[in-house]
Amino acid sequence: MKIFRLEISKYTYRAFLAEITDYIIQDTQWIWKAIFTPNPEICLKTLEDEEFLNVLQSADYLTSDGIGLYIGYQINDSNLPRFLKFLMLPVYIFNILFRKESMYKKYGERICGSDLTNSLLEVAVKHNIKIAIIDPSYPQDLEKCESQRTFREKLSAKFPDLDFDFYIYSAENSGEIFQKIHTSGAQILFSTLGMKKQELSVLKWLELCPKLRLGLWIGSSFDYHTGFQKRAPKVFRDLGFEWLYRIFTSPNKLQRLGRIFQALIVFPLKVVAYKR
Repeated sequence: MKIFRLEISKYTYRAFLAEITDYIIQDTQWIWKAIFTPNPEICLKTLEDEEFLNVLQSADYLTSDGIGLYIGYQINDSNLPRFLKFLMLPVYIFNILFRKESMYKKYGERICGSDLTNSLLEVAVKHNIKIAIIDPSYPQDLEKCESQRTFREKLSAKFPDLDFDFYIYSAENSGEIFQKIHTSGAQILFSTLGMKKQELSVLKWLELCPKLRLGLWIGSSFDYHTGFQKRAPKVFRDLGFEWLYRIFTSPNKLQRLGRIFQALIVFPLKVVAYKR
């Protein structure tokens, strides 16, 4: 499926995980692959940032993360005139909220970065694969610094057999981190550096570190494992309402509301107006 100039793959979660797991554990030619999971906010960013668009287009896999994308898929599937597509927006929103399974069957399942991270950690443990994690430095955020200080202990408590290195990234120590990853034997790289930085970092390290086989950006996925953030209960995630849970539990409610507005209002309008 295409959103603006991004071609997003159609997968079931199980099939996608099986494909990349087979790739990681195979002993054939050593070629790296990058996985990016765009959401409406990221897609909107590509309209104003050509460099970011090129970075995303260079990924081996682009998968749907964010239910708002399914509004865009429905809009692009419709042959209605633009003004009628606009009037149909409430129907498209209703479909993603209450007809999720049919949307997933038609357009592929949502592949959430947090779920994918957890699955790949289990794969890494099972097949004794070493991973590397790079997390941004937040020297002014004392709570985040404390979370990073205890990161290894907390992740090891959940995955005691996981072989991993954790790096707190800054521009000043990027060269040192590269050297360590280059010689560490890590085969999977997770980046949490934030939109655009994390995509650029994944591609850079994959190209420079020959032992890496897979790189992906995963936002705040590890924060759920360390307790820095609390993830929505499974019932909310299964229903596609994780975003609603975050609105009520996030300390940055206005920022969350702004992102929901972008995903459910601004993004669909941009898709309707976009000339392909």
